[in-house]
Amino acid sequence: MPILEKNETPPTPLTPTSERDTSRDFTRSYTQIHAELKQDSAELQRQVLLWQRWIRYAAVLVAGITAGVRYGAGDERGSWLPVAAAAALYFLFTALVGRILERPPEKGETKALPRGVATVTLMADLLMVSALVYFSAPPSQFHRILILGFLGLQLTVFYFGRGLGIATALATLAAYVVASRFVPPHVPGPAPTWTVLAINSALFAFVSGVLVMIFGSFRARMNKLRQFVKRVEVGDFTGEYDPTADKRPDDLTLLGESYNEMRSRLIELVGTDVLTGCVSRRAFESRLSREWRQAKRRSSTLAVLMVDIDHFKEINDSHGHPSGDTVLAELGEIMRSTARETDTVARLGGDEFVIMLPDTAWQGAMTFAERLRRNVDEHRFELAPGNALPITISVGVALAKGSDPVTHDDLLQSADRALYKAKSGGRNRICA
Repeated sequence: MPILEKNETPPTPLTPTSERDTSRDFTRSYTQIHAELKQDSAELQRQVLLWQRWIRYAAVLVAGITAGVRYGAGDERGSWLPVAAAAALYFLFTALVGRILERPPEKGETKALPRGVATVTLMADLLMVSALVYFSAPPSQFHRILILGFLGLQLTVFYFGRGLGIATALATLAAYVVASRFVPPHVPGPAPTWTVLAINSALFAFVSGVLVMIFGSFRARMNKLRQFVKRVEVGDFTGEYDPTADKRPDDLTLLGESYNEMRSRLIELVGTDVLTGCVSRRAFESRLSREWRQAKRRSSTLAVLMVDIDHFKEINDSHGHPSGDTVLAELGEIMRSTARETDTVARLGGDEFVIMLPDTAWQGAMTFAERLRRNVDEHRFELAPGNALPITISVGVALAKGSDPVTHDDLLQSADRALYKAKSGGRNRICA
């Protein structure tokens, strides 16, 4: 007579265990994926600096033309020399950086952005802008530093992130204030009053803050989406973009929603076990993670059943692996026909299956487990005409509420421990 075992009182919140981890079998770890994303970002920044050098060369040309027009005649004819010197130094610096970035990598070295090159280059941009304005305009016109700084700030935030963008904005603001009030002017003229200085600084700070907020957030969200895509490359479908977290929706929000649709389609296409028709292991992990998040939001319950065929190795040894495959295929059909549409039946590997029951209390989970055990026990597994083989299963049941301080991995491990208890207790039974 099969035994139905269950704790008299609901189990306490689950705690992590060091037993077999049933949910991590990816070909590459998240640490390696993170390292690859970091490497890709560095390579992208290297390429950005390479194509941006042509903008810097154009800036040198504009500076030369400006100096020629400004100082081409009259008593100021010799005053173009500081502008020319600054432009020449900037040109040499840009060419040197380009040579460094184009340098072929050493053997075994990845071609990426040398540490600190981006920061030094952006500071050189600011010095060039400040020098051009300082040597060509009176202090009352030094607000041009702020105007030209917007271009560099936008490119910095978009391509190099929020941190470097904030640093660039602060440095630009400091250059404007210092040049306006604390450095003797090169071109004679009145300095801006403190009131004008404060107004210009406040306007620049406001616009810079908006740029940093918009483009900085855009880059962070793009990196998150890239991480999801990278995980899909190695067969991990657990990552899902959350468009509701975008407080300021934009085209990237639409891209994230498109990724979620693509991810769902991929799970349907590659997430099915061919032999049994059940969900594959990785697809199940994705669904379990999603259902657990929903259970936490709704504070509902989630039940997990681990199922194992009793003495399956003896079936393979005595009747051959094709007979074992037949048993697995028929068991998969029984489990799928027993489950509800909202349930998920998955094959973890070998003869081990798992069933997820959303919004199911203890009584419903135990009733389902017993119905499944009875359906398998009553089914005739015919390996050949006239050759029926009796098959039984052992079931481990675990359940948690979304308000419990546990993870979905803890829930899975708890069901695995209950299954071990059922098999150790004599098989053909249910334990929780």
